[in-house]
Amino acid sequence: MNPPADHESEPNSDEVLEPDAVTSGHDARQSASTGDDVFDLEDLAQRAVDVLFSLLGRAKLLARGVLIFAAVTCLLGFGLGLAALSGGARTVWLLIGGFFTVISIGAVLVALLRLGAVRRGGEALVDEVRTLMSGDLESERTVVETVESTEGAQDDGIVKMSQQFFSLKDAVSGHTSNFAALSLALSSITSFPGLMALATVIGFGMLAIAGIFGLILIF
Repeated sequence: MNPPADHESEPNSDEVLEPDAVTSGHDARQSASTGDDVFDLEDLAQRAVDVLFSLLGRAKLLARGVLIFAAVTCLLGFGLGLAALSGGARTVWLLIGGFFTVISIGAVLVALLRLGAVRRGGEALVDEVRTLMSGDLESERTVVETVESTEGAQDDGIVKMSQQFFSLKDAVSGHTSNFAALSLALSSITSFPGLMALATVIGFGMLAIAGIFGLILIF
């Protein structure tokens, strides 16, 4: 009769893995996953800033045009008013016309200065957007939705595109000290349409008044 097989010498497929091996494999997978997340956050943060800077460039072009319009119409109306009026009426117009001229031109200059300040903080913007997304899933989802909506609306007007950033501004509100550059950028973009509208309305008003003063000088 053959001797019984020596089962002790056969490898055991159900043998328990060593703790070091389990830990090593888990750490490797966790490290790879973390690396992917960091890459995704970095890429998404850069995309968000690129979209923002693209909108900033278009906004600056528009602001320069509005600045020329506001300066010409306001200074024209202001100058014709001073020429057409005299006495107390001239003094009143000096105050009122000067006030609206300063408001119209000043609104555009403020917008341009804020847009320029945002452009200079590019690196800080990427870091703050990445930090915002890593804070919680809701903030990350807001950034993703903002990027996707603006990237798909490049042909839309600046006013409509700027509206896409209100939700992101709400996510940052209350943490302005931690996201100084991002808060400035979002505030500059979301307030831009209002400043341009203010300057444009005053400009058209001064243009109409300039026509009236012109008629007074002619007749």
